[in-house]
Amino acid sequence: MERTVLWGWPRLLLLLLWVSGFQAIGEEDRKMCLLEGRNLTIACAYNIMFYATSLKAWQRVRSQGPPETLVRTNTRNMDRNWARAGRYLLEDEPNSSGFFVTVTELQRQDLGLYQCVIDLSPRTPQVLLPRIRLVQCGDLPSLASGSSNFPMLPIVLMCGFVLNKCLVFSVLFVLLRKVWASGEANPGKQPNQLPGS
Repeated sequence: MERTVLWGWPRLLLLLLWVSGFQAIGEEDRKMCLLEGRNLTIACAYNIMFYATSLKAWQRVRSQGPPETLVRTNTRNMDRNWARAGRYLLEDEPNSSGFFVTVTELQRQDLGLYQCVIDLSPRTPQVLLPRIRLVQCGDLPSLASGSSNFPMLPIVLMCGFVLNKCLVFSVLFVLLRKVWASGEANPGKQPNQLPGS
């Protein structure tokens, strides 16, 4: 009975490891401070296995009607794709599984909700979360001092992700060592008996 319980743990830990890679639920919108006259660059990550050669787009989401596509790539190269439309520049780098959108010379009328999408025309586009909500700096007092805090967020998120994976692998390793040390490496094989016993 003990052996069955121990062999179930690695499967459970592998399932936890798999589930821990999903994006956090409830992370639909991220507020960012609009600083008039400055440029804003947004990084959008996607699954390279599914969307490396798909078209990418940056959209503005209005309260009514469909989203307005502001800039969209037109090529499907594996090294680099880019598109420019007015103040919007989209640079797709499939090898790094992400694309960047730069909005130049932000203006007050840029306030609102935006989203990065994988354009799967004629099917519904795949929205990449979190969506970006540009707000007045007064609405976010901690970000009003400037944009020096923004580059820190991806670093903190990546460190948390790596620590999460290390913890799950450590627990899995300890449990497997415990099973191997107890001599149950092959659960179907009977231990060798000494002759004459």
